[in-house]
Amino acid sequence: MKIYKMRSLAVENGKNSLVDLRLEFDGTRAYAIWDSVAVGKYELRARLELNPKLLLRREDNSGYDFFYQGELILPRPQDN
Repeated sequence: MKIYKMRSLAVENGKNSLVDLRLEFDGTRAYAIWDSVAVGKYELRARLELNPKLLLRREDNSGYDFFYQGELILPRPQDN
């Protein structure tokens, strides 16, 4: 599975900030990879499903492959 670079706006502590995440596609679905951990020869991924048709824009010259025009609210580890 090919992994892309994605940039998006995220809300942290009530403030907007730009975040860079890995992005993968599974058929017509798109997922931002929020976190991952290696377990032996496997990699467990925490993924957020995105709306690729309306909010994901292809970028070519900006250091990342896609820009997500929606707003991400990322889970905080201390809330889990």
